[in-house]
Amino acid sequence: MKIVRTLLALATLFFVAGCTIESDIILPDPTAAGAAITGFPSDRPFRIETYDAEKGAYKPFATLTPERETDAVRYTVKLDDGTPNRLVVQARKMSDNNYLIRFAQTIEGLRPSLNESGIAFLTVRDGTYYLMSSISDDGWIEEIFAGDALPRGAGTSSIKLDTMDQAARISAWFGANYTRLADRRDYVRFRVAP
Repeated sequence: MKIVRTLLALATLFFVAGCTIESDIILPDPTAAGAAITGFPSDRPFRIETYDAEKGAYKPFATLTPERETDAVRYTVKLDDGTPNRLVVQARKMSDNNYLIRFAQTIEGLRPSLNESGIAFLTVRDGTYYLMSSISDDGWIEEIFAGDALPRGAGTSSIKLDTMDQAARISAWFGANYTRLADRRDYVRFRVAP
């Protein structure tokens, strides 16, 4: 999916070696507002910093602007690299500190579409955020869905989720196992800038 590769290429955070995660069914409106993410300010723009493992330090990455709709919120992401396009992010809380994320590229004057969006999973631990938008090891997909049918596309370059139960299983697994993925660079680590 273009947006996943675009986001990761722009950020130069890591090389995607595995399956991207897609769905036309789950969070199908890429412009919808969703759940507020724990630790994200809801009343003002804020900056996030990504962790650079080679340097052992955080570096500036983007500014997020929350947009409230009654009790819901969406975040607009402006990358620090000068890219004119933005990302629109909505979240659905799956369990304590675990979220399902829909992110979509937005170009001024055009409404984001599902074709320019992707699914990711976020887990929050002590003010540190871990965002997974791909799974590089087919063995992990089999572990997540042990004993059940694998999602469509398993074993290819993009997994296609058809049910919220599939998303919930990946979310729970990632929340419990994100440290196992560190060597594979399947996730981005970031924080809200101090």
